[in-house]
Amino acid sequence: MPTPIGDGAARRRGLRTHIVALVAAALIPAFAVGAIAVAAAVDSYGRAFEDRLEDTAAALASAMGSEIETHLAALGALATARELDGGASVGAAADLAGFHGRARPVADGLGTRMFLIGRDGRQALHTDFPPGEAPPIRASPIVDRVFETGRYGVTDLMVGRVTGRTLALVYVPVVRGGQAVSALGSVLESERLSDLLARQGFRDGVYATLIDGQGRIVARSADRDRYVGQRVRDWMAEGVAAAPSGALRGDNLMGERITTAFRRVPQTPGWAVAVAAPDRAYRAGLWRPLAALAFGGVAALAVALAVAVPIGRRVLRPVDWLTRKAEGVAASGGAVEIVPEGPPVRVREFERLRAAVVQAHLTLRERAAAVAAGEARLRAVVDTAADAIVVVDGGGTIRSFNRGAEAVFGYGADEAVGRDVSLFVGGEHAGRHGGYVAAYRRTGVRKAVGHLRDMEGRRKDGSSVPLDISLAEWRDAEGKQFFTAIMRDVSERKAAEARRALLAREVDHRAKNALAVVQSVLRLTPRDEPGAAAFAAAVEARVAALARVHSLLAEGGWAGADLRAVAERELAPYTAAPRRRGAPAPGPLVSLDGPPVPLAPAAAQPIAVV
Repeated sequence: MPTPIGDGAARRRGLRTHIVALVAAALIPAFAVGAIAVAAAVDSYGRAFEDRLEDTAAALASAMGSEIETHLAALGALATARELDGGASVGAAADLAGFHGRARPVADGLGTRMFLIGRDGRQALHTDFPPGEAPPIRASPIVDRVFETGRYGVTDLMVGRVTGRTLALVYVPVVRGGQAVSALGSVLESERLSDLLARQGFRDGVYATLIDGQGRIVARSADRDRYVGQRVRDWMAEGVAAAPSGALRGDNLMGERITTAFRRVPQTPGWAVAVAAPDRAYRAGLWRPLAALAFGGVAALAVALAVAVPIGRRVLRPVDWLTRKAEGVAASGGAVEIVPEGPPVRVREFERLRAAVVQAHLTLRERAAAVAAGEARLRAVVDTAADAIVVVDGGGTIRSFNRGAEAVFGYGADEAVGRDVSLFVGGEHAGRHGGYVAAYRRTGVRKAVGHLRDMEGRRKDGSSVPLDISLAEWRDAEGKQFFTAIMRDVSERKAAEARRALLAREVDHRAKNALAVVQSVLRLTPRDEPGAAAFAAAVEARVAALARVHSLLAEGGWAGADLRAVAERELAPYTAAPRRRGAPAPGPLVSLDGPPVPLAPAAAQPIAVV
């Protein structure tokens, strides 16, 4: 009797060992790649950490700039008041009293204080004091620069002489006759600016700081009482002075290692917002994903090794069974038949072949069942879809017509299947369909397949229906060509678009009527006073410009306009060359060139009145 070759137990141990080695060989490169990925992730996390700090600094710098712009806008509006036409002299006390009544509500609304400085540098008015009782305090030296340049100025951090609080001052010149006759100022309180920084809701020790041109802290989101007025570290002051934005690392005033991102405040030269995060915040955010990765790696290794052992047993068991079957066949002299259930066999190779055939049969049966299930799912989707789904063969004959199509077109499936696709194609598309199919067969170029298009459909009652149609081409097992069309009734959407267009036209009409009334009022304004006629003409021109750009926006559905179109529309009344009698029409006096620049409606209207 033939004897088995080798020791089965030793073979089992060896196979198990090989499986474990195979798992280790597969996992070690994976761990190496994972380590590289972790290093890359740490680097990416560091960059993302700095990017978040820079984004926050940019947002806060914009908020600080908006606060300053609010003060400048209020001061600029007040600087045009007639009460200031006499300057800040003593003889203008009556006018200054009237201006005090105008400025006080504005200052209260901004939560600040306003004051007027004369050319001599003395304070002539203060909203916290009654008219004529303002303390005769000399203004900051920056006022001299405001008088010289005629432009606004913002001081660095200082201590208020009246309140004793830390603050900065904003000055705007009061210009009359082309010369600054006085300066109007307001107060930027450090407390208010610190509140704006604190609204960001920082956590984990992250904080924001507003720094002036001298490197002093103007405002701080945390510990403001302790640090406002102090100078920042030299490394931060030098970094802020060297670039408009960036990221820095160093020790803060508490001696803690931090990463700082800063962004200049464009409205105040030298000012910057810095957002700082201590290293502990960075490590806290990094530790969690690293710990998860490490735990996942160890768990994956443990699971892999735990799975490798039973897999080894499972792989070894059939080998032992086959060995026993072969031994049984040999021992029986071939009297035992090998069947799929596993009785002894005569020839081991035949068993493998029969097992392979049985397995192939089972696999094909499973695949057929899966295909049938997939077709059933697809049929359920098609039958329950609200959209019309129609299958057409290469000749244009309808082969499938779902319930959604029945609802859209009014035909039953038994009425539509077998008929030409032109049955439900209406309008101009009915004549084009045949040309589309012929052109596709001739050139192979897909102009409609794979794209969403508008189409006019025709219902059974002869009425038309607007559709969105998407076509897909496919072939069956025999290579026959078919097209699947998915169509959606967009009647409600089209009606909504028409209503919106009508509303836009009505709004445009009413706006133009309002602008026309404004122009009429301007024309009726008395023009006896000096400059009144020029002022009325200028305002009337701006109203006309606003009307033109309003028409342009209305034509585009208030979705915005291109800068070139706005410029052409606004320059048209001034760029047309005069035409002489009998001469050909001359070309425009001005030509525009440049890339397209889209403008939002909120931006197009201000540009039109420039």
